[in-house]
Amino acid sequence: MRKGGIVEEAVFIKESEAGLFIRAQGHITAQLCPELKSRAFSRLDAEPPLKAIYIDFEAAEYMDSTFLGLLVGLNKRFKALSGRPITLLRVNATCGGLLRTIGVSKLVEMAEAGPDFPKIMERLGRGPRATAEFLLDAHEELTGLSEENRARFSTLTETLKSALGKDQKEEK
Repeated sequence: MRKGGIVEEAVFIKESEAGLFIRAQGHITAQLCPELKSRAFSRLDAEPPLKAIYIDFEAAEYMDSTFLGLLVGLNKRFKALSGRPITLLRVNATCGGLLRTIGVSKLVEMAEAGPDFPKIMERLGRGPRATAEFLLDAHEELTGLSEENRARFSTLTETLKSALGKDQKEEK
């Protein structure tokens, strides 16, 4: 859906017999990640096992590092359970460049076409906000991919660790 020429940020989800379907739309940022992670990881822990995870990027314009970290974590968990990577579909040049730069493209399967997505999907993004701990977890997934990422995200991860240390001290 467009608002003033800009595609509205949204993530949609639906499960079918074929697997878990996720559609990214607009600029995908940390705001949408906690609920998506909760739903996807909860489903991975349930029975029966998922056959596949498909993420459609046709309407995605951009994704931030938190979403990239979530993709790494989701892929890691799904691959450990199924032996297969998640599948990213219809990735545009901007998102593809980010996936390559950060190293995510080496971990996942990327394809131009895949199974038909469900016509009606549930919109996510009204759940909890990303906490410092959530952001740190996502970025630690990225820093584990390469030395370049470790350098790229070192200031952020150190800041988050420091903030969490302060929060933990204040709670005691």
